[in-house]
Amino acid sequence: MLLVTAYRRTNLTPRQLAPLFGVSKSAADRIISHPDPLLALKPRSRFRKSTVLIVDGTLVPTRNHTVAEHSKNYRYSTNHQVVIDADTRLVVVVGRPLPGNRNDCKA
Repeated sequence: MLLVTAYRRTNLTPRQLAPLFGVSKSAADRIISHPDPLLALKPRSRFRKSTVLIVDGTLVPTRNHTVAEHSKNYRYSTNHQVVIDADTRLVVVVGRPLPGNRNDCKA
């Protein structure tokens, strides 16, 4: 779990993490991909009426040029809309990736 946590928090590739944990690149990739479905949470169907949700957009740099476009930071990025619960600070939903040159309002 420490390798998976390091992968999620630092955004390092399995090739970069493997020497840090003393495993091969293939083993690091298998270790990272195994618990992903187990970590998924069941989405909530309804919220209390007093729940405050925060919506914000963020640019995520990516190497995949099929969805990405040049954005404000001059990198190929995708724009993701994120909704979080204001009380618990947990992510409720993440929208589909849109090209990085889209404004948050349009996304």
